[in-house]
Amino acid sequence: MHFPMHNLTRRSLLAGACAATASSFPTAAQPQAIAEESFAPIGRVDQWIAIRGRDRSRPPLLFLHGGPCEAESPFLSVFEPWEERYVVAQWDQRGTGRTFGKNGTSSNMTMDQLTQDAVEVTQYVLGRVEARKLILVGFSWGAALGLNVIRRRPELFRAFVGTGQPISGRNIFENMRSSAVARADAAADAPAAAELRQFTVSDFADLPKLRTFFKWTAPFPNPGPDWDFIGKVFGLLGSPDKPKSAAAAAFFASNPAPDNPAANPVCLQKLLPYSFEFEAGAGGLDLKVPYFVIQGRSDPRCSPEAARAFVDQVHAPAKNFTTIEGGHFACLSNPSGFLNALDNDMQSLGIMR
Repeated sequence: MHFPMHNLTRRSLLAGACAATASSFPTAAQPQAIAEESFAPIGRVDQWIAIRGRDRSRPPLLFLHGGPCEAESPFLSVFEPWEERYVVAQWDQRGTGRTFGKNGTSSNMTMDQLTQDAVEVTQYVLGRVEARKLILVGFSWGAALGLNVIRRRPELFRAFVGTGQPISGRNIFENMRSSAVARADAAADAPAAAELRQFTVSDFADLPKLRTFFKWTAPFPNPGPDWDFIGKVFGLLGSPDKPKSAAAAAFFASNPAPDNPAANPVCLQKLLPYSFEFEAGAGGLDLKVPYFVIQGRSDPRCSPEAARAFVDQVHAPAKNFTTIEGGHFACLSNPSGFLNALDNDMQSLGIMR
């Protein structure tokens, strides 16, 4: 077919050349999602681990849940905003959640054992995502555990991020105990108030005393900005007699509460003493891993001021302290605020694009 020469404009020639050039290169690879759940042999116990993300090339992150004993397996949908930016690994710790559901009561419920478990979980996740290091994020109890983990095996981590970071477990315990006494007094339950005035950390081994403690302790003296979020996530659970999922049933089974007397008490009985005896500085102030704290500025349980003072004292390759809108659950109730702060900290290390 013949084309008159006057129709071959410079624009048409350039367009043809660009089209030919573009067709000679492969299109950009589409992000590959990752979504897996399994039980892995951790510390000689099958423990539940999930790894999820929209793009498996994103930085891997291991989340250490709070409590102790408050597994995140029923709440994976809450982490969807995180999964847009990171590959997020979740782990139901020994004696908790789906790990409890599979194994029942676990032996060797100690802070030292959970620290070693967390190291093995980290190694498992790194193997699954084919990475050398990951970001460790600890929430509340998980932030206490996380400090122990990075002190034991710093070479496995690009950074540690504490949120709802406890500094003195003893102070938290005393605040909770005094609130329980006040509530029992207000209800004119004199025997309970007298018992709570004498309550010590060692009394957690006594199940009736444990139940009295939690019956009268306000979950949070001033729930504030977390309150709507707490209602939302507990809506994902249902109730002990009508759980909404297998993960919810395992959550109820491993979390004793005044209105759930059939639940297994071992997890809290064994681990709460470690939680309330925890002192952030007890392991020393020299950290070999970049350390960041992102704290809800209205946290009624873990003081932002105490957390800031601790970060100021710490020596680390890099560190930063940030407050965001929210309370103790700010990392989950305010995901955009938390993730923006996290991104900024990771960008300072050259991790995030």
